[in-house]
Amino acid sequence: MPVLLFFLLLFAVPASSQDLHNCEVAHLSDAAEFSLDLGAYACAFADESRALTLEDMLAAKADALFQPVPGNLIDFGFGTARYWVRVRLESTSTDPGQWWVTHDIPVAKLVQVYLVPDGAPEAVQTLLTYRATDPFDARPIPHRHLVSEIALAPQAAATLLIAYSADQATEMPLFVESVPAFVSRTQSETLWIATLTALVLGMGVINTVYLYGLDGRPALAYGSYMLSGVGLLGHFEGYTFQYVWPYAPGFNSIALAVISLMSVALGALFVDRFTETARHAPRLHRAAMATILGLAALAVLSAVLLSLIWFKFLLLAAVVAGTAMQVVLASAALRRGQAGAGTLLIGFGALGASLLVGVVGYLTEGLFKQELAGVAIRLGFLAEATAFSAAIALRIRAARRERDSSLREQLRLSEERLNLSEALRRAEDDRLEASRAADRSREALASAAHDIRQPLTSLQMALSGQGEQRDSVATSLNYLKEIVRVGLEESKAPLGTGDADPVPHGSRERFRAEIILRNIETMFGAEAAEQGTALQVVKCSRELVADPLALMRMVGNLVSNALQHADPPRVLVGCRRSATGLSLEVHDTGSGLAPEELARVTRRGETGAGSGGHGLGLSIVTDLAAEHGLGFEMQSWPGRGTVARICVPDHVPEMPATPLTRPTGEAR
Repeated sequence: MPVLLFFLLLFAVPASSQDLHNCEVAHLSDAAEFSLDLGAYACAFADESRALTLEDMLAAKADALFQPVPGNLIDFGFGTARYWVRVRLESTSTDPGQWWVTHDIPVAKLVQVYLVPDGAPEAVQTLLTYRATDPFDARPIPHRHLVSEIALAPQAAATLLIAYSADQATEMPLFVESVPAFVSRTQSETLWIATLTALVLGMGVINTVYLYGLDGRPALAYGSYMLSGVGLLGHFEGYTFQYVWPYAPGFNSIALAVISLMSVALGALFVDRFTETARHAPRLHRAAMATILGLAALAVLSAVLLSLIWFKFLLLAAVVAGTAMQVVLASAALRRGQAGAGTLLIGFGALGASLLVGVVGYLTEGLFKQELAGVAIRLGFLAEATAFSAAIALRIRAARRERDSSLREQLRLSEERLNLSEALRRAEDDRLEASRAADRSREALASAAHDIRQPLTSLQMALSGQGEQRDSVATSLNYLKEIVRVGLEESKAPLGTGDADPVPHGSRERFRAEIILRNIETMFGAEAAEQGTALQVVKCSRELVADPLALMRMVGNLVSNALQHADPPRVLVGCRRSATGLSLEVHDTGSGLAPEELARVTRRGETGAGSGGHGLGLSIVTDLAAEHGLGFEMQSWPGRGTVARICVPDHVPEMPATPLTRPTGEAR
């Protein structure tokens, strides 16, 4: 062994430039919130022979082997060497202290952690010895992270020495924390992961139920796909080994490959079924089936071949190919004009991009931390579930169009038959059947709209404890729920009969203007701050009588229009008392508009120069003012800004025929 160490030292960089002392000392504090990334303080060495022992590493001449970690990220890529990591620690506390060191490695064959007191190498402490064959309860600290505990006397110094080897990725996040800081961080992580996983799982269950009602064949494939995705997310964070298979360490070492391959295979199977590729493109269907079978075969072979580097690259290529097949299937359906194929393509594109981030991080040594890849994949699954919800909605919309077309055709035939005396009874039966079908369609659509409210309410409850953004999220969701309520009331009108009663335009209430202003500040405060605009909302205790939802929509459109298109440094929102009532005003110091352009942009579909909008905001305000008997006017000065006023009279007429006022463009 000394001979081997001699040759290693012979070819090593001279100790004067690459010894352990090039790495700074990590100072440990006894503060409750103390947390420190040790990657910036670590020196590392790759023992390709895997023959050096702890005694060799404790020798003084072994210091020359260690070099600072590039980029402060401990990552050696794919490799079969034994990796040694050293960090010098020094306690700054005047009392004995304890700290927890997190050293997570995705799949490690062996991890050994030692603490060597300065000046006393013979007193080395073994903090952790953990093998890939050990069950979960063999960990000294039962946590999903692999954690060791270090204890130092006041002002004491020691060296943390870690030896590990891995058959897969070798990245090792390494940081030290006080015990309270560790508990606080992991609790926050758990809450975030649980919330996101619950959203993905909840949307997956809802989508599966809707899909089963629409077309039961792909529902099982989609449900299995979503379950595998949730399992993959849980495995990324170590929850599966902690709670699902804690006594199966052998399977845990290959679980990432198996679950990833099966998830991609089930995703491809679902897209194939959902887009009916077997009926529309038989050749593409056969290629998809071959890809799915190949992925399943690789998942089985992972149990015996995963330790081989070439097989790892083959698995990564297979995951990329399977994801590409999903995109190809969705693209082919989009070219055929199938409803929902576009949003399905967007969803799988987002998921594919997130998987690509993970693959790049897995293949690229030290590019970024793997926890970022985990976040990207979780967000990718959430985007995919959201996109599929939109795909179901589009499929329902297409089905509604087909039903409406069928109803119109039946009604036309009924009218023709009514002209023939000998077919009067048959024509009457057809008309009644068409009317009943219309009622069923209306009831189904109303039920679907009603069901959408429950996920919104669940999301509101899940986010009710989320820190600084809680009030903003709750206010926005309440506003959205009110719009859904109005939509449900409008759905009560008879479908296709042509004799529906007019839908009432909300209900007038007496309330304080402060309610509108406070909601505006909550909904737009973060957006204004992000773009550097000073949003000032002046309190107002005046009462008014109006439809609160309509008034909220009008003021919200004006503030949104100012923030998005005027790019002002300042926006002021408040109210002013007049002789006839109360006016809500929005002032901005943006670019302003010329009088002729101001008159034009209030028309539906018209936008200002350089605007990326759709030309709907100001026209919506104008229409709502006309419908509810409110006044609306605007004044703008190029280069100086714009003022918009909504006038709420003390006595509102029941049904105004035209808007009370029109936007004007007087010069200031």
